[in-house]
Amino acid sequence: MKKIFAGCALAALATSSAYAQSTGSTAIEQTPEIVVTGTRATSGVGGVIIPDVPKTRSIITQEQISRASAGQSILQVINQIPGVNYTNSDPYGSSGGNLRIRGFPGNRIAFLWDGLPLNDTGNYAIFGNQTMDSELIDQVSVNLGTTDVDSPTPSAAGGVVSYKTILPTADFGAFAQGSIGDFHYGRISAMVNTGEIGNTGIRGFVQASDQHYNKFRGPGTLLKDQFNFRLYKSLASNGDFISIAGHYNRNRNVFYNNGLASDFAANRYFDYNAQCGRDPATAGVADNDGAATTTNTTVPGVAPSLCTNYYQLRINPSNTANLRGSMRYTLSDHFILTVDPGYQYTLANGGGTAVVQENDTRLRGASTLAGVDLNGDGDRLDSVRLYTPNTTRTNRYTLLSSLIWQVSDSQRLRVAYTFDRGEHRQTGQYGYIDLSGKPLDVFGGKHDLNARVVTADGLALNGRNRYSIAMLNQISGEYFGKFLNDKLTLTAGLRAPFFERKLNQLCYTANTQAATLFGGTLASGGTSVTSGNPYCTTSAVGVPATAIAPFKKTIKYHPLLPSAGVSFDPIQSTSVYASYGRNFSAPSTDNLYRSPTINPKGETTNAYEAGLRYRSRIVQAQVSAYYTDYKNRIVSATDADPASPTFGTSIDRNVGSASAKGFDGQIAVQPIRQLVLSSFLSYTKTKIDNDIVGAGGAVLVYTGGKQFVETPKWQYGGRAEVNLDPFSVAASVKHVGTRYSTDDNGRGAGGVQLGSIAGIQGVIAGDGHTSGYTTVDLDGRVNLGKFGLGRTYLSVSVINLFDKYYFGNISTTNTLAAGPRYSVGAPRTVQGTIRVGF
Repeated sequence: MKKIFAGCALAALATSSAYAQSTGSTAIEQTPEIVVTGTRATSGVGGVIIPDVPKTRSIITQEQISRASAGQSILQVINQIPGVNYTNSDPYGSSGGNLRIRGFPGNRIAFLWDGLPLNDTGNYAIFGNQTMDSELIDQVSVNLGTTDVDSPTPSAAGGVVSYKTILPTADFGAFAQGSIGDFHYGRISAMVNTGEIGNTGIRGFVQASDQHYNKFRGPGTLLKDQFNFRLYKSLASNGDFISIAGHYNRNRNVFYNNGLASDFAANRYFDYNAQCGRDPATAGVADNDGAATTTNTTVPGVAPSLCTNYYQLRINPSNTANLRGSMRYTLSDHFILTVDPGYQYTLANGGGTAVVQENDTRLRGASTLAGVDLNGDGDRLDSVRLYTPNTTRTNRYTLLSSLIWQVSDSQRLRVAYTFDRGEHRQTGQYGYIDLSGKPLDVFGGKHDLNARVVTADGLALNGRNRYSIAMLNQISGEYFGKFLNDKLTLTAGLRAPFFERKLNQLCYTANTQAATLFGGTLASGGTSVTSGNPYCTTSAVGVPATAIAPFKKTIKYHPLLPSAGVSFDPIQSTSVYASYGRNFSAPSTDNLYRSPTINPKGETTNAYEAGLRYRSRIVQAQVSAYYTDYKNRIVSATDADPASPTFGTSIDRNVGSASAKGFDGQIAVQPIRQLVLSSFLSYTKTKIDNDIVGAGGAVLVYTGGKQFVETPKWQYGGRAEVNLDPFSVAASVKHVGTRYSTDDNGRGAGGVQLGSIAGIQGVIAGDGHTSGYTTVDLDGRVNLGKFGLGRTYLSVSVINLFDKYYFGNISTTNTLAAGPRYSVGAPRTVQGTIRVGF
């Protein structure tokens, strides 16, 4: 068995039964059964694998991934896994969406590419529109509520989603495919597999794609370009290998406008404005781009004030790049070393606009001048609209390493070290816009000097100026053992992350909360600045009395996170299992910069689960029950306590304990070769234990006993696929139950149920919850290879077949009065693809 174990990693990686994790986690969990037998029980049924590990995990392989619409985010694919709800913002995935698993939001879930982290280092956000093209993903794995011992993230309280890159083929091959669809959709993708290059043993692939389409509501386009490659070399017949992969993604997207329920009641396809009127620059006149009048504007009938919702200013440009290395090397018959280094670069912002007075104190700075002539009319009397993006640039360096010791034929030990450093630069250099309202540069004044707004003393006008470092040094250990003729599996692990956030606020800011938290020094002089017009300058001259001076702060976290699992196979193909895991989530960068009362210990969870699974050539099935308790759960709230120094502002508060419990079920059946059936069911019951209480002891939001926002109690659905070669057709259905859009579940003062708000019948009930919905997707394929056309097929997909109108994403709030906002789900969308390969 020692020799089998020493050679298992490469063989496992070469089959669809490999797990989408780090090289170390894959190696320790692989069993000789996978390598030696290669049975259908390990390779799944109809693209669904339920692995035999002591935790709840589900895998979807390329067999099912390939049936998704071309260009779609991999997160949309996992919507067929119980407990998972991903609400896409558009039919093709480039606008991103929201992910929840068992009540945990996306920023509490580790999102990994071949084991390396993709969550934002500052706020842990997941960006589904920046993932690798789905034709290159071998499989996607979901841990429901648990993590792996080397998970490289300080915010994995709710589980792990990890996708795995395909291996280059041993033989030369290529494909090209083109897609068209509704909303002027167009996409091309091409890939070349080199096969083995000479006698080097190296094989690789390169792939590129280009995608563009219009929004399904409102003006604007969504553009995405992507490039990927991988090089792979086997080092020995025992399974040792070395690999490097690269990924680059460029998005240029216009946002969808998330509106109030009343907005959609008035206009079902409410969105941003298609035109922007400007107040023409006139010498000696106080021009005003914020004016509501339509008598003096560059666009007849369109007031300049409406430009605040102009679609060209509500954009999301992003450039992301990733490099990922992996190596497995056998040191001896008993020891294996795995090393996974990685680098990530991100440059992105979320658009924005503001009207700035030419004599604003930020523009005057230390100078005695009256300000800056922003519109070039020769005076400094005007209020001029500017582009105000908050741009984030990240450089991230990651290393995962494991040393695995084969103690005996049935027992292994692993020691792992994880390093992750994210350098997070947050700036907000204002930029000029042209006469039509379009930014001169999508990144404002960050790079383009011609687009940059410069103050009278020669500095860039900045809405934000921070430099943060997120540093993780993690040591972990894991035991893996099999007993009773491999019927009993035991695992135990301990993860010890040493995580710190280094904060450096580089400018004066109108944020008294940060002063309260960090003891910042208050500046003097000047006038107050509203929350909608934050003050950021490196000069103390004219700084408002409410501003604080620049500061530095380092906050450290070092929890101990144990885990354990047991699995027993009482009869062939059947196993029962149970697991426990303690997880941790550190506060985000923004929370620490702004919130005085946040608990520096961060959020912790204890997750318990038990389950039963059956795995055979015909059936893959699993059912599990779970309970998760939270400590120090963080909720954002508007401070309504007049006695509080942060009265009227939105801050993050520790609401103490909360819980989530429920069950999941999943089954995939292939009774005959031509038919695959699968279904899933999940139930989630959540509760916040305490109300949000202000500094004076008054209840600010009645959250005690309420359910988590945007978390449906019930989800269910399934998929049926019929294959009558050369024709195949499949239909998928999913039901998402009622979700609350406010933390108080629509309750007001004293916890009394509020009256109805303006909504849409059948879409929002108006009392704090959004109605459930059911969608059906359809896909069909014709294998043209049967007609002598090589590896060629034609496919058609239909998203939301019955054109269901529903709210997908919810921008939740504490109360109905605070105005939760909604995003409409994509209407019926048809896409066709032709792929030619050889």
